[in-house]
Amino acid sequence: MRRVIFVGGTDTGVGKTVVATGIVRALRDRGETVLPVKPVETGCDDLDRPDDALALHRAAGGGDLGAICPVRYRTPAAPWSAARREGVKHTFDGLRAHIDALDAPWVVVEGAGGLLVPLDATHSFADLARAVGATLVLVSRNALGTINHTRLSLEAARARGLPVAAVVANGSPGPGGVSHVDELRDLGLGVPVLGPLPVWSEVHLGTVAEAVEAMGLVDVLAAG
Repeated sequence: MRRVIFVGGTDTGVGKTVVATGIVRALRDRGETVLPVKPVETGCDDLDRPDDALALHRAAGGGDLGAICPVRYRTPAAPWSAARREGVKHTFDGLRAHIDALDAPWVVVEGAGGLLVPLDATHSFADLARAVGATLVLVSRNALGTINHTRLSLEAARARGLPVAAVVANGSPGPGGVSHVDELRDLGLGVPVLGPLPVWSEVHLGTVAEAVEAMGLVDVLAAG
């Protein structure tokens, strides 16, 4: 059975790449075959070296970088905006076909920005995740404001019929040592709330994979 996991976020910079690479490496450590994909990466200083896609490439132990990240833009903006500014056009159907063609028992897709970031005038990353039959892992901040952002993102996913496997809170406690993970759990969101993942000054794939395993995320995905 082919399983597609979509790692989406409540916002930009919430740690999607950390979680996605951790999932990929943890699955590989279990002996699973997994292909990662970052369908669109924006804000690339060097189009030949897209940072997030390279992290996924390392987590997967190599592979075709073009298959991991088929669309790249220099502009640090939503894919729809970046494409318009750079005069390049990707298509929703093309991105969906690219993901559908990835032949592996596990496919891990990383979005860009928040869940409703537009890919074109009518489609968001949430729509792409739904179209490829993915299950969502929603990455949120372990910070003030996360309750609103997380609940809005979950509502958006469910309104589109996008199944949600778990919420992963990312980041160390804020000022005063306040962690918001328990608050998210107490809300009864209807899905496991895992974490928090710590913030590392330097991310090592083995360490991230161990953290993802320790929180039980891979077990949740395998059971789904």
